[in-house]
Amino acid sequence: MRGFSLMELMIVLVVAGLILGFGLPSYHHYMESQALVGTSQNLVQSVQLQRSRAMATGQTVTMNFDTTGGRWFTLQGSKSNRYVLPRGVRFARANPASIQFTRDGHVNTSAIVAFRNTHGATDTVSILVSGLALVR
Repeated sequence: MRGFSLMELMIVLVVAGLILGFGLPSYHHYMESQALVGTSQNLVQSVQLQRSRAMATGQTVTMNFDTTGGRWFTLQGSKSNRYVLPRGVRFARANPASIQFTRDGHVNTSAIVAFRNTHGATDTVSILVSGLALVR
């Protein structure tokens, strides 16, 4: 005889369904934690870019954190860039809500920006007066 019986096919489908059913919640949790880490890394890269932009142009660049709108944006003269937080990630806090990069690459004040996902995990970015940004 060749092939599979209907019973064998049903057993394989039930086992595959169980594996998929138990795996999806873990995969969803993994994706949300990666979105949190990615958001923190994007902020660090954005800080580095805005610092470089301020030094290259000799103009002050302002970075604002809109904690209620779930985004941050930068202003340099009449130019504006916006970054929206991914679904499942929100601001836990941003202190202060605005920082400025001077033409020498420094920030007017140090800042702490924390993100939280729907599972309660947090990731914090520290922005130092020197312009260095670190994920903590």
